[in-house]
Amino acid sequence: MAVRAPAFEEGLKWFNSEPLILSELKGRFVLLEFFTFGCVNCLNNMATIKRLHAAFGHEVTVIGVHTGKFSHEKESQPLKEALERYEIDYAVVNDVDHTMAKAYAVKGWPTTILIDNRGYLVHEARGEQKFYEWSGRFSSCGFSAYRSEAKENRPANTLHFPQKILITPEFLAVANTGHDEVWLSDYEGRLFDVISVMSPMGMAYQEEMLYICETTEGRIVKYDLTKGELQSVIEGLRNPYDLSIINGALAVAVAGSHQIYFYDLQSHQLLQTYGNKFEALRDGDAENCQLAQPSGLSALDEILYFVDAESSSLRQLESGVVTTLIGEGLFSYGDSDEGTLMLQHPQGLCAGLIGDGCGGGRLFIADTYNNKLKAYFPDDNSMMTLLEGLHEPSDVAKKGCRLYVANTNAHEVVTFDLSSMQKSVMTFQRS
Repeated sequence: MAVRAPAFEEGLKWFNSEPLILSELKGRFVLLEFFTFGCVNCLNNMATIKRLHAAFGHEVTVIGVHTGKFSHEKESQPLKEALERYEIDYAVVNDVDHTMAKAYAVKGWPTTILIDNRGYLVHEARGEQKFYEWSGRFSSCGFSAYRSEAKENRPANTLHFPQKILITPEFLAVANTGHDEVWLSDYEGRLFDVISVMSPMGMAYQEEMLYICETTEGRIVKYDLTKGELQSVIEGLRNPYDLSIINGALAVAVAGSHQIYFYDLQSHQLLQTYGNKFEALRDGDAENCQLAQPSGLSALDEILYFVDAESSSLRQLESGVVTTLIGEGLFSYGDSDEGTLMLQHPQGLCAGLIGDGCGGGRLFIADTYNNKLKAYFPDDNSMMTLLEGLHEPSDVAKKGCRLYVANTNAHEVVTFDLSSMQKSVMTFQRS
């Protein structure tokens, strides 16, 4: 029996469009994408929806229905900035209380639903979708694909949604993610190299070799600073977000499959994996632990620390076992430095090395959806806020007494002096 699609909830905030009314869209097919902008699987699905909109938007009305999980995601301004970051130009409605999701019986992210030109539900699919499957479905409906040239509106030579930062003894590396490039500069901000890579994220450095996550391409590339050459060394990953070198191995936070991989740094052979691909918060050994979108890594002595964004947790991997320091589950989050410590979708961290100026032995956390920079003390399980009023900071790195923060949605790198507790914004110049 054909089921009529529920009417759209009235009074919700719309982006890229005036409020749409389903009854007024009869005669057109409608594609609904239920998503949340902090979910890596939703971001992958969003890339497919963007392609479908570009190819079939002249005949199919595409609507993103944002059903935020975290309180930060439910706010209009962060959603607006996310749509800018991911270059979404189709209509999006902010379903803050999940009223549309409940009406359509949506149970998880992402969910894609097709409504036909009579207003009836004809297809529902959960999880990440394939472009060729949906384009084939649209073609069978008699729709023809349309190709258009992508528009480039971003100003050159600027930071555009920088997401990761790396400190080395000689230089600073910034993943200028929105511009598909990595900036290399000295600590005065003088750029000496710009590397073109696709959607760069986390980086690691050793012996003139800079390793970079190409997140949407699912691979790790290596840049030889002495030769200026770039090559792919690890492929087939689902959204690698961050890197760290520990005990001669390259650790990779593979956010899309909720795992951490270890590779031999010389041969690039896989040594070990942690996480069983199920998104959850469970401690244990390599085969039994469960992770939830690991997004930031940092090594200190023999311990690899990491933040799991979707469980709002800080965790550690030591002697082959994952344990949780902060966090209680996928839907437990907050902003608390006392009692039960809580974070909200943290995406980056760095460990303070003993003897490297201020803050030795502490962990510095980019508490992304709380818009804060925090310091965690493993010795007594305490935490304090160092800096607030940031704009979705995605990473933090440390050199001496100075912290460097990728203040992503403000398109800047912020520095914070631990000795004076003063903040400033870096200025970059081409040399």
